[in-house]
Amino acid sequence: MDTDLRIDTKKKVPSLRFAGFEGEWEEKKLGEVAEINPSNKNLPDKFIYIDLESVINGELLKEKEVLKNESPSRAKRVLKPNDILFQMVRPYQMNNLFFDKNGIYVASTGYAQIRTNQSTRFIYQYLHFQKFIDKVIERCTGTSYPAINSTDLSKIPINLPTLPEQQKIASFLTAVDEKLQALKQQKNLLEQYKKGMMQKIFSQEIRFKDNEGKGVGEWEMKKLGEIVDKKSSNISANKIEENTGRYIIYGASGILKKIDFYKEEDDYISIIKDGAGAGRLFYCLGRSSVLSTMEIITPKIGLNTYYLYCLLSNIDFTKYITGSTIPHIYFKDYSSEICNLPTLPEQTKIAHFLSAIEEKISHCQVQITKMEQYKKGLLQQLFV
Repeated sequence: MDTDLRIDTKKKVPSLRFAGFEGEWEEKKLGEVAEINPSNKNLPDKFIYIDLESVINGELLKEKEVLKNESPSRAKRVLKPNDILFQMVRPYQMNNLFFDKNGIYVASTGYAQIRTNQSTRFIYQYLHFQKFIDKVIERCTGTSYPAINSTDLSKIPINLPTLPEQQKIASFLTAVDEKLQALKQQKNLLEQYKKGMMQKIFSQEIRFKDNEGKGVGEWEMKKLGEIVDKKSSNISANKIEENTGRYIIYGASGILKKIDFYKEEDDYISIIKDGAGAGRLFYCLGRSSVLSTMEIITPKIGLNTYYLYCLLSNIDFTKYITGSTIPHIYFKDYSSEICNLPTLPEQTKIAHFLSAIEEKISHCQVQITKMEQYKKGLLQQLFV
């Protein structure tokens, strides 16, 4: 990765610049340097369709082949290599795609198809520049699904250096993206490995022996309600808005903030009982609390807490969700789940094994977060 960057304080130039490039950048409207939604001939008879759910964070995750006469009415954008797909519905999500695949692909009209005579990768990176996104959002209409039309998108100004400088910047940022993608792939592989190992462990295909290499006994079947205790929380988010401290409180998305008190002394499991995330589990560290939208599950004597968390992670809680307006899940319903329990020594070995994998996953996530912050900072400094 290039490191010959220097600070430049002139106007219409980035604050961080590669050596050898000078002069101010030129302002152009996006529509002046790119063709947006180029006209297409008739759809091919068969193609891979890209809809708004196919792309997440610049990666094409879903490729579904469809026939022309069975395709959605929004299948209009016939793609060529080096086209850019810009998400026009809820563009703040930035689920855009640099298209570099061979084959016949057609995208939804929920994307703007951008074809430029500039450095395509530079333009693609510029579309993620917060200053550009802010201008897009200003022009969006609608509340639940804010969207921009292609005409308004074409009028948004962007600042461009010479083509060689565009290529230099694009190459540098693409290398950052590749490192980020490698980290995400590593995390994904670890998650798949953990999931696979959990399936083998809970089906007893894999058993853990004691320290002397001997078996550790048969597994016992119990109802969940027999092996855990359930508690409720009375802490609402508005009551702790001004509260600060050193103890974690968990919400529906994980760690909410830190406050000056805690309710639970030891590690425990929490489950979201209300709202869109009903049934989602969290492993919570001791000396912490949860919001009232979550319930607390703690093991009874003879049960390892992390083993219990892994055991619960294998349960499909969605089948217990009730209510359409506000989804809800009740302990009285899922407490009847049948659980297989090994002896405590084997539980402990299983917990140590799976938590070691989880630590690697968490480490990957920390690296991903740092790399994403680094990339965001670079965009702010390398673009105008």
